[in-house]
Amino acid sequence: MPGLRTLSAELRAGRITSTQLVEEALERTRQSKSVFISINPGLINLTYSIDRARKKSQVLTPLAGIPIALKDLFNIRNEKTLAGSRVRRHYAQPEDADAEVVAPLRAAGLLFFGRTNMSEFAYSGIGKNPHFGTPPSIWDRATGRLPGGSSSGSAVAVAEGIVPATLGSDTAGSCRIPAAFNGVVGVKPSFGRMSLKGIYPLSPTLDAPGPIAIDVDSCYILDQLMCGKAKPEDEMPRLRAAAIDQLKLVIPEARVMQGLDKEVQSAFERSVETLAAAGASIRRAPLALLDRCDDLFLQRPLVVREVWNHHHDMLARHLDEYDPFVGLRMQSGADVSDAEQRARYAARAQLVAEFEREFAGLEADALLYPTVACVPPPIAATENAEEARLINLRCLRNTATANYFDGCAISLPCHDAGAAPVGLMLCAANGMDEALYRVAAAVEAELRQ
Repeated sequence: MPGLRTLSAELRAGRITSTQLVEEALERTRQSKSVFISINPGLINLTYSIDRARKKSQVLTPLAGIPIALKDLFNIRNEKTLAGSRVRRHYAQPEDADAEVVAPLRAAGLLFFGRTNMSEFAYSGIGKNPHFGTPPSIWDRATGRLPGGSSSGSAVAVAEGIVPATLGSDTAGSCRIPAAFNGVVGVKPSFGRMSLKGIYPLSPTLDAPGPIAIDVDSCYILDQLMCGKAKPEDEMPRLRAAAIDQLKLVIPEARVMQGLDKEVQSAFERSVETLAAAGASIRRAPLALLDRCDDLFLQRPLVVREVWNHHHDMLARHLDEYDPFVGLRMQSGADVSDAEQRARYAARAQLVAEFEREFAGLEADALLYPTVACVPPPIAATENAEEARLINLRCLRNTATANYFDGCAISLPCHDAGAAPVGLMLCAANGMDEALYRVAAAVEAELRQ
């Protein structure tokens, strides 16, 4: 599946039609498993109109007629937002408006193909969903591997070639883990870069809607539209890759580099060698602060009290309808006092301030470490609740660091074709998104050679 820029050029040149793109997407969807919660039933009629207009040389936006998909926690006007849960059927009503990050995508002419599956209420890094099924990772379908979560269906939809790009959300890794587990690109923007209005919440202090796509350029195009830096009617923004021989990357000597699956270790080290051979400066440096981020995430997480605040009434009425892996963990938020939650916020604020000082002192363009410590585990390995908990924490360990130091991060596939999928993660401080995209474009170009 080509990226957004290539598809736009193909459509404008008349080499493909929007109808063809959507029909192919529908056919691939029929062959997929549990990727979507719903499909837009009127989409094919819309493609007819777009194709007629393009054939008559009417003025259209550059992205008009390209299908993308949205995680099932983004409001879409006239549709119900279920957030991957049957519980929401008691409450959800058709929305009056698109989410604020979704509206410019519609204005740009992108077609909303469907709502992708997800971990219930986005509260899991493994991507299982007992209500709508679990879409398996693109890799090793014979075994059936976890897709990563919570944006499971979003990543699998791209990996299966159904759509070139999707939207997900990232609270502790929920764009990057499924991207890594399915060999695509996933982005966690800096908190505050994107509006949260019209997005079903998990954590008001950590949620970050972000793109998942076939390449960095497609993620960048969506990013620029979502945050308002590009206007829907304008030509697509151009991403200028950084010069690879000018890059300064730091591999942190911290827990994020420990306990890696051999496939992850091998793919990561091979990628580092490739980048170094291309001229990038790569060094290792102690960064104990990442371990403190992990400790806060494990021992005093911010999310658990926030989800309790939002869900306690629904839990009281409908606990038996929740995914037990989700509902029971949400209930534990009742044990976190207001004073303790304030202390957790203060501890994170201190970590953020310290990280920004330490990162500046490194004089680096980005940190570089594996997105996830493991390759996708078998779905069957999570049937036991305790095993599921441990696998979930292992999947989230590396990605959650960036959320807790409030940075931006991009996961790139770095494995050989046909091998177990492995993600390489680039991280920088809050607000450095534009520079990080340029770094990621340069790294991607070298890894794809």
